Amino acid sequence: MSISWQQIRDEVTRHLQALIRFNTVNPPGNETQAAAYLASVLQREGIEAQIVESVPGRGNLVARIRGEGRARPLLLMAHSDVVSVEPEKWTHDPFGGEIVDEKVWGRGAVDTKCLVACELVVMLLVKRLGLTLDRDLIMATFADEEAGGRYGAGWMWQNRRELIDAEYAINEGGGAALGVGGHRFYLCQTGEKGGARMRLTARGEPGHASMPLPDTAMRRAAQAVVALTGHTFPTVMTRTVERMLRAIGQKVGGELERRIESVLQDPTWENLATLPLNEPERRMLYAMTRNTAVPTMIRGGHRINVIPSEVTVEVDGRVLPGQSPESFAAEIQALLGGLVEVELTGRSSALEADPASPLFDTIRAVMQELDPGSEVVPYLVPGGTDAKSLPGIKVYGFMPMRDHPEEFDLAHAHDERISISTLEFAVRALFEIVTRFCHARSADGVAAG
Repeated sequence: MSISWQQIRDEVTRHLQALIRFNTVNPPGNETQAAAYLASVLQREGIEAQIVESVPGRGNLVARIRGEGRARPLLLMAHSDVVSVEPEKWTHDPFGGEIVDEKVWGRGAVDTKCLVACELVVMLLVKRLGLTLDRDLIMATFADEEAGGRYGAGWMWQNRRELIDAEYAINEGGGAALGVGGHRFYLCQTGEKGGARMRLTARGEPGHASMPLPDTAMRRAAQAVVALTGHTFPTVMTRTVERMLRAIGQKVGGELERRIESVLQDPTWENLATLPLNEPERRMLYAMTRNTAVPTMIRGGHRINVIPSEVTVEVDGRVLPGQSPESFAAEIQALLGGLVEVELTGRSSALEADPASPLFDTIRAVMQELDPGSEVVPYLVPGGTDAKSLPGIKVYGFMPMRDHPEEFDLAHAHDERISISTLEFAVRALFEIVTRFCHARSADGVAAG
């Protein structure tokens, strides 16, 4: 049975449209509706699939194609929940799944219903082609990733680990293409920052708003926000970022290689900022080389004419591998002094996986064949994913975006959308990676992929 990639292109597009039309904004999530759709598609083609709810409505989809057991499973993972939207600021219905200008529009188109749809089609292709794998292939679509995974990957690892336990996993977080020195580099997530969510509480005397006070909770909160947003945290070079930069330098060679090696000898931000990157890439490198703390929500006051006695600021903190959320919170407290009280309200661990592995080698080999001259390099995600909830699995983030790498930055944005050509290329790449890594063979014993 041959593969008609035009038909696959249409099929993955339809599945993504269907998934976008399920409103799975978290909270409340309601991911069971998406899980039920996936289960019905898989079961209809004879693939073992089930829905596992952590609580009613918070459904995780798990499907499995049995292999010969010669190695531990490969897990294809993504999440079905999405962040909230401001519909009035969208050009098209965020839950319409409309196709406009050869792009699928809607919340989750990039983060990460696109990957769910691609992994679904990879599973269907393996089954339709009757391929024999040397290891089980598992697909898991988790709930609750956008809120930390308590009802999704974290719950599954603690309560139903036997369903998802694997040696390796392919996840979100990587695949964007970076152009440097006339070469294309695909970023493969091998690490991610940890979380350090904080609440800053400013206190002061209340009073009537008609009688201004010189020192209020609102003023202290404002001063804290200004101090925090104006502060540059120290540059820290992780193994992942060093490997990424060195791999880029070795591929391009010449002056750039010498420049990168020089920068790595003295990796200050002033030196890193001189590398030939565009502005989005420079912002990415900045976030990858330091802990960050960004104020995102402010609450205070209960009447327009009352000076509040307490104002709180929620801060999204991210810490590099090897850094402690508790130590970072203490650093923030020292920075802001007596303006506010800093409380650590949430934490998660940072990760760094070694790119020296058969799966990373397979990803690199496949991409060099599909996109000759390209290179795959390790990447540290400035944010976090469900990988942190699966400590026993080596997780790589990879959904390649060759022609439209700018779409990678549309996650959580207004007018989130993804090109149909990106979907087709990603399915082809993931299918080749999976079948080659799992040593897939057809019924006549011929190697697939």
